Amino acid sequence: MQKTSLLVAFSLLLFASNSFGQQAPPQPSLEKINQQSITETIKFLASDELAGRDTPSPGLDKASSFVADRFKKAGLDPLGTDGTFFQTTTKATAQAPRSATLSNDGQPLKTLGVLSANQTQFKHAGPITLVDAKQLANQKFTGPVTIVAPPFNQRSSNNSFTSLLKQLAQQGATACLVQVAPKHRLIGRSFRASQLHLVDEFKGLEGPVILIPPAKLGNVTIDLAKQVNGSAVVKNVIGVLRGNDPDLAKQAIIFSAHLDHIGIGVANPTGDKINNGADDDASGVTAVLTLADAYAANPIKPKRSVIFMTFWGEERGLLGSRHYAADPTWPLQDTIANLNLEMLGRPEPGAHGKTWMTGWNQSDLGKLMEQGAQQAGVLVFEHPRFSSMLYRQSDNWPLAEKGVIAHSFSAGSLHKDYHQPTDEWDRLRLDHMTKVIKGLFAGSLPIANGEATPAKSANRRPGQPLVPIQKPPFKAPKEL
Repeated sequence: MQKTSLLVAFSLLLFASNSFGQQAPPQPSLEKINQQSITETIKFLASDELAGRDTPSPGLDKASSFVADRFKKAGLDPLGTDGTFFQTTTKATAQAPRSATLSNDGQPLKTLGVLSANQTQFKHAGPITLVDAKQLANQKFTGPVTIVAPPFNQRSSNNSFTSLLKQLAQQGATACLVQVAPKHRLIGRSFRASQLHLVDEFKGLEGPVILIPPAKLGNVTIDLAKQVNGSAVVKNVIGVLRGNDPDLAKQAIIFSAHLDHIGIGVANPTGDKINNGADDDASGVTAVLTLADAYAANPIKPKRSVIFMTFWGEERGLLGSRHYAADPTWPLQDTIANLNLEMLGRPEPGAHGKTWMTGWNQSDLGKLMEQGAQQAGVLVFEHPRFSSMLYRQSDNWPLAEKGVIAHSFSAGSLHKDYHQPTDEWDRLRLDHMTKVIKGLFAGSLPIANGEATPAKSANRRPGQPLVPIQKPPFKAPKEL
């Protein structure tokens, strides 16, 4: 069947079966949600030209300008600061030395990485104390110490390790040599520390922290250069399509995704060291831009206003969304819902053209989206594993903490290419993405038009379904 016929059939299906009685979106809106446009967008966002969109980086700045230009071309109004599409803020930055000069009993001691340094050069010559991290109570130190780093797995957090380093500093340790096994996760983090990074990300690390191989230490010499401090401007990109109803236009729904990724890292066996972040989260940003085009192409504007937004610093601790939640450019009390879009391009087996929502039991947004999205043949469901686990792990969470009905929608899983240079655009199922974006458009239209309003759940126990759930015909993976 030809493309035009498919679009007409899709429009008729929406019109015939829309449970809210709303007319189907006109053909210009549907034409904006097509695989060719989606491919062109994500090829740029996940290209080597943007060098992994690190926060902060020239690649992220270039991506921000691209998003703002797309918002302008779609006909959105700026909703940043000073009449622009950018909500800007200046953040403190730091850059640790890449290496230190060390010796142990007169023999050179290899440096595997540096996590943090002082504001001045650090030097030491003499013995160093071996510390048992499990027996720190009431100990006092007067110089450098060494500890053996705990093992990490895919789901480990750095929080407990950072707390340990902070405790050592509070008890007098002037520096810490951390003994790590080969390929330990902290070695990759030290590479990050040697790049320009936001101070927020490494907050809690006090004094020099140097990674070394396992060794029995005697008299140790340490010579570590000072940390380089500076600042960087970071930007949320925000545009709005204003509603056409005098009253409902004061209310808004937000489509969001994080624009940043993790930049350049340690090269993989093929020599590739650029983490392009195609699925995480160029796919979500592509969806935001595509939805902006689709909504703007509708000759009849929605009654509620629709905000489209990309965040910086999600990979550094939800920093951009936390900034917006603390200083919103649209009143949070008038924000009806936040639909945050994360990793839409790699469906699990049996889940092609389906999308799941985090925090399913927190509101009825999932059920409302399911009712609308089914008109596009898309199932919105509660993932048996990830819906609960990942509710607080993405940019919806800072808004949810402020009382906004805010959830993330995903259409995939934490696959083997997650946070790897192999997360490339040509590994995505773009036909799947296209269908999911149509489902998100159809699902959100009744909310944007004021025909449906999501509500928070009351007295729901963890794991208790808000409504009966149609389980998808696939088996979730056992491990991340």
